[in-house]
Amino acid sequence: MLGKVDALFARLEDVMAFQAIRQGLILTIPVLLVGSFCLIFLNLPFASYQVFLSSVPLFERVLNLAYDATMGIFSLYVAVAIALRYANASAERFGGFFVQGAPFAALAAYLAFVGFGTEAFNLVVLSTRSLFIAIVTGLGSSMLYCRLMRLRRAKRLYGDSMDDVFNQAVSALMPIAVVILAFALVNVLVAHLAGVSSVEELLFKGVSALFPLATATLGSGLLYLLMNNVMWFFGIHGGNMLDGVAQSVFVPGTAANAAALAAGEAPTHIVTKTFLDVFASIGGAGALLALLIAILLFGRRRSARRLSTFAAVPMVFNISEIMLFGLPVVWNPALFIPFIAVPLVNMVVAYAATAAGLVPLTVVDVSWTTPPLVGGYVATGSMAGALLQLGCIMLDVVLYLPFLRRYERSADDRARREYAALLATFQDAERSGHEVELIATAGPQGALARSLSEDVRHAVVTRSFVLHYQPQFNAVGEAVGAEALLRFEHPVYGMLYPPLVLELVKEVGVERDLERAVFDRALDEALAVEALAHEGALAANFSVSVNATATLLQDAESVDFIIAALRARGLDAGRVVVEATEREALRWDADASGLLRRLADAGVPLAIDDFSMGRTSFQYLETSVFSVVKLDGTIAKGVMENERYAEIVASITQLSEQLGFTVLAEYVETAEQRDRLKELGCSYFQGYLYAPALPFNEMVERVRVNTPLSS
Repeated sequence: MLGKVDALFARLEDVMAFQAIRQGLILTIPVLLVGSFCLIFLNLPFASYQVFLSSVPLFERVLNLAYDATMGIFSLYVAVAIALRYANASAERFGGFFVQGAPFAALAAYLAFVGFGTEAFNLVVLSTRSLFIAIVTGLGSSMLYCRLMRLRRAKRLYGDSMDDVFNQAVSALMPIAVVILAFALVNVLVAHLAGVSSVEELLFKGVSALFPLATATLGSGLLYLLMNNVMWFFGIHGGNMLDGVAQSVFVPGTAANAAALAAGEAPTHIVTKTFLDVFASIGGAGALLALLIAILLFGRRRSARRLSTFAAVPMVFNISEIMLFGLPVVWNPALFIPFIAVPLVNMVVAYAATAAGLVPLTVVDVSWTTPPLVGGYVATGSMAGALLQLGCIMLDVVLYLPFLRRYERSADDRARREYAALLATFQDAERSGHEVELIATAGPQGALARSLSEDVRHAVVTRSFVLHYQPQFNAVGEAVGAEALLRFEHPVYGMLYPPLVLELVKEVGVERDLERAVFDRALDEALAVEALAHEGALAANFSVSVNATATLLQDAESVDFIIAALRARGLDAGRVVVEATEREALRWDADASGLLRRLADAGVPLAIDDFSMGRTSFQYLETSVFSVVKLDGTIAKGVMENERYAEIVASITQLSEQLGFTVLAEYVETAEQRDRLKELGCSYFQGYLYAPALPFNEMVERVRVNTPLSS
């Protein structure tokens, strides 16, 4: 059964309409935040603060106005956001068109469905009460608009005063008109047939009519919670939809308890509106405070933890919309069961504790924004109320945790599929030699690239990357060095493809920071290598090679950093080799050559990576500062099949004898290839024949003196 739910969730994630709902709700988070914090500042449960608020009416008016401009018309934002996301996705999949028309159509469709302009219209329908209508109209209107735009074959209008925006707007005229008229017609027909003013009113009355119970009992309380949370899960503001029920059935109970207590009698009403808010819906709909705590304590996804940290303050005041729409919880099948069940469990536990006399009945109405524990104490006048809340929260965390794990697995599986697609796109660009800008890519791949870039930036800042080392051997099989290679193991995707990491590093602008961090890490580990070499465990001349871009090697401050870092550690001359990578060409002016010379004079051997027979490669030799030449991998691998490559290698090795540099062949994968390279004059080798790139300790064990080679 659970497997089928997971499969359903995976299928829904691939449906464009579902993605539009999820992304549209996420898009509204900034508005949610502003409105939520305004509500918090309006309702902080401190008497002195409320006195201050009353004494500064201008401040209170600003907060109220900001709240009304955000949460007061929140459904408008949702309708527009969902329509825009669906239109963008449709344009990406089926070809471009004027997507900006979709939110205008959605706005009009929503206003039609809530009866805007009728005598019965009430501004409250623009708030979170009508979220379901906003979702339906935002998605439905956008789907109709996009279909009409794809079918339309309008002639473009041109004139002296007509620019392209005008032509695009005119092309959307008929589709927008059809959408508006269609939704207006549906609303008029529904209103006429059902005797209501709008589709929204019909839905509101229909939901209210589903609640048949008129007394505050355990059964009616459970039914109220069930309906409230089911509606919230599907984007309907359950609290607003069931407000009439709450006011008539549950609200009077607390006042009756207080009156009985004042008259010296025992309170009798266990199930009250305050009881439901304080003990059942802890942290808002679905008792989501427990989910937030579970994510912060046990969550494995950094994105979910960041969101939970973001949502923590509002949720302390039982404002759960950020978690509802940001994670999201609404329309998320993986979290449906606990979202519905946990408040019901809380209700049963709290009812049993109260009926058993362990906790006093609620005798004080508290605002629904009162923080947990405080609310339990104030509502019951006893610490037992606070302890009951605490016990429920702990139980709720346990109940949410297995479903959080299922959600994480589903999200990770989806993310791995997206990573495979992103990697394929990047590798295709690599093979074709095309430039890419991954974080600017539209759609899921671009979103993943932006998320990955933040993970990579975090790894650079926290130095949470690792270095692996690929050993280098001489002609007689002795280990003489190792090249430091960057590796980043992602908690979801595993070891990331290194060129992809470097591309993301470049795009987010932390390349220089990463290179310095890599140098620091490599030099620290070079100290360990030097100690082993002095002890005789490694070859006396064993070196560590570190890659450096042209940007680093031709920046005076960075060159000073390298030299200072070497001297600070007291490393032997020649212990660290700096490799100039070919991702961008070095400059050949006097200043640039002088910086390279400074490194060489400081006892730092310089190596040319990916050397070939091109003019750029030979410019490197003209400076006479490079002491190691690493053959281009294509040439080193091609000597077995291509005689031309063999001639190139022979020419380079002959040149090395004249100019006094060492030739090292990378990508040596077979003994036959190594022997052929030896015949052509190569003396040093690196590749899978000897060892892959290994973690530092494994590399040391692999290259210890007297360690036999498997080859």
